[in-house]
Amino acid sequence: MVYEAGRDLVGIQALAAGGTMTSTIVLAAMLIGLVPGAATVEAEAREILDELLRVDTSHGNESAALRPVAARLVKAGIPAEIVEASAGRGNLIARVRGNGSRKPVLLVAHVDVVPVEGQSWTTSPFIPTERDGFLQARGVNDDKAMAAAFVAIALDVARSRIQLSRDLLLVLTAGEETASPFGMPWLAKNRPELREAEIMLNEDGDLQLSADGQRMEAVVVDVTEKVSTNFRFVVKGKGGHSSTPWTDRDPVRSLGKALVKVGEHRFPARAIPSVREALGLAATRASPPLGPALRRAAEGSGVVAPEDEKLIAADPVLNAMIRTTCVVTMLQAAPAANILPDTAEATTNCRLLPDEKPDVIRDELVKVIGDTEVEVRALDAPQFAPVSPINGEVTAAIRKITRDLWGPAAVVQSMGTGGTDSRWLRPLGVKAYGIGRLPGTPEERRQAHWAHGADERRPLRWIPEYFRYVRGVVLEVAR
Repeated sequence: MVYEAGRDLVGIQALAAGGTMTSTIVLAAMLIGLVPGAATVEAEAREILDELLRVDTSHGNESAALRPVAARLVKAGIPAEIVEASAGRGNLIARVRGNGSRKPVLLVAHVDVVPVEGQSWTTSPFIPTERDGFLQARGVNDDKAMAAAFVAIALDVARSRIQLSRDLLLVLTAGEETASPFGMPWLAKNRPELREAEIMLNEDGDLQLSADGQRMEAVVVDVTEKVSTNFRFVVKGKGGHSSTPWTDRDPVRSLGKALVKVGEHRFPARAIPSVREALGLAATRASPPLGPALRRAAEGSGVVAPEDEKLIAADPVLNAMIRTTCVVTMLQAAPAANILPDTAEATTNCRLLPDEKPDVIRDELVKVIGDTEVEVRALDAPQFAPVSPINGEVTAAIRKITRDLWGPAAVVQSMGTGGTDSRWLRPLGVKAYGIGRLPGTPEERRQAHWAHGADERRPLRWIPEYFRYVRGVVLEVAR
């Protein structure tokens, strides 16, 4: 469905298949009614955030979340389109024109969220709730606050007629959390305007508060991210009844031995250039002997000394920054308790440093397991992408805005250990940067309130400042 500015909203396409002109007129009236005024960018961004949080997008349904957003954009005179590669799995594309003297900047955020089933929430996850100084709801941090910020900024630029040298190309995506083919992978192939952009601003990175939550300590800018790929370990068995187990061969036992070896294995530790500033920042916060070990890793040629590696690897976040990791995430054997398995299988998720190759990692896993009965199968073809320029204009813009807002807060560049929509556009020549989600404290991360956990939340005090930060960075990059 397409919403276009500059024409009567009666021309909006009907949402339902076979929709009539009457249903279109009703839809238009509904859309207009969903667009309240907002006095400031911060206030409107918060309104949009609350609207997005109220829509459960944990199992699709992104189109429902995006329709009110499209309405706001249309009312402000911004052409907006909701593109569905599958029913209900909408992606929004909107453009605010600059003078065209420089290539566009992509403002990308995803509106899907991870599921909440099996988690112990203390509030309804899809009702935004203010409690104990926090805003709590699924997606408040990952990634609906960034989506709300980008929409409010686009609206502000259009209404205020702010002159920019770059077009703002707003893209809100479906299915990022599951690498769904209905989101950015589809857009990257089918929407050539995305490939016209020079720069992409996206999630990841980090805005780190002091332990008491009163001061911004650091802004982390992601210039690259690790490569996610999966392997399956398969061991064949003979099957049969569990009352008479085979004595010469047990696929579960063989698989278990292999998993212990993989779990104990450590891939080589290296401090690649994109993580050295982040390691240096961590060194300023760590006490001896960890602090000096981090400093040596940050200031060296990339080699991490064995004695330093042992100290750094004790922290799971720091460990993920200096090496490829592989961890077993799924197990499968017999379909019932009284059946001997024909096969025992384990799925392993590996996160590779950006310059490493899956076939090399597979060969190392085969060597580590050392058992020809255990087959190691590659399950996917991972997306490789170049590192975006370190100390480029985006980082310079972030340094300026950070200095304006928060004075001495550090700005460092790093590597995302997860995966984002950036991986689909970096190979096409787009310089993608993770500019940070809503600020939080180290304790919030330890309590799993950061993202994907129960009671996902962010401090209320910092939400308006975050919106100002994102606005400043966008305008600085696009001027």
